[in-house]
Amino acid sequence: MATKKVKEEAEVTEVAEAEEVKELQKATKKTAKAAKKPAQPKAEDEEKEPMAPKEEAPVVKEAPKPVEDPVEVSVEQKLVALYTLQQVDSKIDEIRAYRGNLPLEIQDMEDEIAGLETRIANFKEESKKHQKDITDFKIKIKETEALIKKYEEQQNNVRNNREYDSLTKEIEYQQLDVQLSEKRIREITAKDNEVTAKVAEAQLRLTELRASLQEKKEELQSLVEGTEKEEEQLLERSAECEKLVEERLLVAYKRIRKNARNGLAVVGIFDEACGGCFNRIPPQHQLDICTHKKIIVCEYCGRILVDKGIIAQYNA
Repeated sequence: MATKKVKEEAEVTEVAEAEEVKELQKATKKTAKAAKKPAQPKAEDEEKEPMAPKEEAPVVKEAPKPVEDPVEVSVEQKLVALYTLQQVDSKIDEIRAYRGNLPLEIQDMEDEIAGLETRIANFKEESKKHQKDITDFKIKIKETEALIKKYEEQQNNVRNNREYDSLTKEIEYQQLDVQLSEKRIREITAKDNEVTAKVAEAQLRLTELRASLQEKKEELQSLVEGTEKEEEQLLERSAECEKLVEERLLVAYKRIRKNARNGLAVVGIFDEACGGCFNRIPPQHQLDICTHKKIIVCEYCGRILVDKGIIAQYNA
């Protein structure tokens, strides 16, 4: 009986030890799983520390599209406008050439008159200075003569020859000073006479110039009155033609026109040659000009070329 009781106690002990081992293994596995999982923030920490806002992607705006001209001008219309502009500008040149060199002559006269007036004013200032110098020398002569008279009176009261000789030398010195002042007066008077003659000559020239200037101005005024209205109309038409030509062509037209001797920047084709430099134009270029697909310039003089069709449209 005792042996059986011992065996039962041994079995109970083994079962208890086995259960302890299982509990230990379970605790070890839980610890390992807890170590593998990251620590999650607490709800209170999330409330205290707000999340940083996410950066939004920048919005790329599209570049504005260029506004197209509502009216599209064809190459043929541009050529007609250029040829019309050339004819209008040529007529304006003729009107201004009709006036001749009158504007330049009037400008030259006005410049010469201004120069003469300045010259006369300078001469008058110089003459005033001369008169002042002459007056100063005359005053000096009077003062010197008074000293001479004083020394001569003192000679009558001298006590010895030494004082007499000293007064005599002083009188001679003052007399020389008077002679020098008189010489200076004569020199200044001669210069003043020359200045006076120059002033009179300049005044005469000034009177002639003023009369001639008045005549030139009246002549120019009569010419301007006869052509002023026509010139204003041509200038308005020129501005209208410029609106039909793009800026690049207009700048080229003005540059060619400025460099050309006769002011022609747009010319026609006559006898298969350029109307500006009279050099022969190749047949292919003539064909390109007649098609009005693009603007063709002379390869010799750089002028813009148009055919008879463009000229006919202008005349119509």
